[in-house]
Amino acid sequence: LAKDITPSRLQKAKFKVLDILERSREAQTALIVFAGEAFVVSPLTEDAHTIANLVPQLMPALMPTQGSQVNLALDKAGELFEQSGFKNGEIILLTDGMAFPELCYRTAAALKAKSIRLSVLAVGTETGSPIPLDGGGFLKDASGAIVIPKLDQTEMRTLAQKGGGRIALLSHDDKDINFILADDG
Repeated sequence: LAKDITPSRLQKAKFKVLDILERSREAQTALIVFAGEAFVVSPLTEDAHTIANLVPQLMPALMPTQGSQVNLALDKAGELFEQSGFKNGEIILLTDGMAFPELCYRTAAALKAKSIRLSVLAVGTETGSPIPLDGGGFLKDASGAIVIPKLDQTEMRTLAQKGGGRIALLSHDDKDINFILADDG
C-alpha cells in the first residue's frame, strides 16, 4: 500500500496484472498471491477473464500473515507446472521485495533447470514510502519504527538472472510489460 508509486504500489501492480492477462488470453495462466504465505488464487487455466475478475479484490488484509515470501510463491508456481505436466513455462513475478534472497535465488535456479523461466516486474522505488493504515498513521515494526519498504534493484536483478528471465521496473506506460513479454525468437 506504499504510495511511492501513484496511486499505490498495489493498485499499480493490479493494473499491470490486468494488462498482462489481456495479452495472455490464449495461454495457460495462473495467479498466485503471497505475503508470509503463498496461495493459489487460480490454477492454470485458459480463462484469463475469470482471473481478471478476481484481481480487483486482492488486498493485503486478505493475507493471514505479513511478509515477502517470494520463495513460497515460486514453489507454488513450480507445483502448478509439475501438476499440469508442462515441460516449460514462464513465471512473471510482481514484487517490491523478498525475504531470504539466497533461498529465492536457489528456487529460481531450480525452476530454470526445469525450463521454467522467471521474469521480475519490480514494484516500488529505492527511496520507498511508509505504508498507510486504514485508521490513520503508518505500519510499524516490532520495535515501533515506521516501516518504509525500499526496492532493492540489485536483488531483483539477481533473481531474474538466476531464473533465466528479464527484469523491468514498473513504469507508467507499457514499456515494462512489453519488455517482460517480448518474444525474442
